Amino acid sequence: MTSPVKDLPIRKMAALDQAIAEISAWETSVPTDLKAFKLRENAETFAEGEHAAIIGPMPDRGPATGVVLYRGTLAGSWGTPQRPDIAFSVTKAALATMAGLALGEGLIPALDSRVSEVVPLQEFAENPNKDITWRHLLTFTSEWRGKLWGIPDSIDWNRAVPSRPGAPAKGSHRRLRDPGEYWEFNDVRVNVLALALTHLWREPLPDVFKRQVMDPIGASGQWRWGGYDNAFAAIGGRRVPVVAGGAHWGGGLVISALDLARLGLLYVRRGRCDGQAIFPTLWLDLVSSPTALNPDFGMMWWNNFRGSIASLSRRAIWCSGIANLLLVDPDEDLVLVIRWHDAARRNRMIEKIVQALAAGSTAP
Repeated sequence: MTSPVKDLPIRKMAALDQAIAEISAWETSVPTDLKAFKLRENAETFAEGEHAAIIGPMPDRGPATGVVLYRGTLAGSWGTPQRPDIAFSVTKAALATMAGLALGEGLIPALDSRVSEVVPLQEFAENPNKDITWRHLLTFTSEWRGKLWGIPDSIDWNRAVPSRPGAPAKGSHRRLRDPGEYWEFNDVRVNVLALALTHLWREPLPDVFKRQVMDPIGASGQWRWGGYDNAFAAIGGRRVPVVAGGAHWGGGLVISALDLARLGLLYVRRGRCDGQAIFPTLWLDLVSSPTALNPDFGMMWWNNFRGSIASLSRRAIWCSGIANLLLVDPDEDLVLVIRWHDAARRNRMIEKIVQALAAGSTAP
């Protein structure tokens, strides 16, 4: 029998249809012209100065969109679920998957092994960077210091994600710690992980992602994963493009909600598709385990360990960024993709979907 990861059989539910009719109108105020919006945010809100420029692809956004997979079936959708759209930090789900593949194939000897032991890069050649482990990079605790693609790590010092009143200004000075001693959401360091994984695989990450993940799960083939205009690595005498782990300065995944849902369902299935292990079975447990320095975060994924989204199980995980959400709840066999939504009402949207699924009314 064909895996539901591929064919997404449809399951109509009247209660869910009613919920979708309401929440589909809860659209973000983020304008359609994302490049202009992000450039303004970088320059004015974040005061990034000479580093505010958008240096990677950033297409206009589509309308409010969502996909609900429940028990392996397509239970509901709205908007334009087949339209490829920029994913912002949901791209980190793909980057985490690439690390899981590398661990499964032995390219990463162990999560607590030093990156410098297997990736001979200048970016990891000196103290304290040479002591950074794969776990440090994946959990946002690396404290990597330096410049990558011309952007310094200091640009994201003190970045508050999620935002909170009274937080220091993003980019303001702070004392750096040793690797593993401080948690910080830092997109430069995320991109350092993308660079390290590219050297590990010795080919562009999108090529590996397509071959080993997206094609096997039946993705559309319309997705793409980009980097910055100047992001290239010299590997084996070749000029290899390096992707971005988000879209802070452009780049990252441009992908449909349906294809994101397929990726989420692969996590619900603990990496298995048609009897094949795409990534190690334990990878879901690893990415969802709370980080000591920030229990709400695991490895590139946020988690519900402390019940921050009350309507979900404590094992739920998600990636999110600028009105994009990929959510996986293995205990409930549930995958949600919500795009271009009103972020202030995100938890209420999720609650309405979960309540509708629990009601279980089947449409005639």
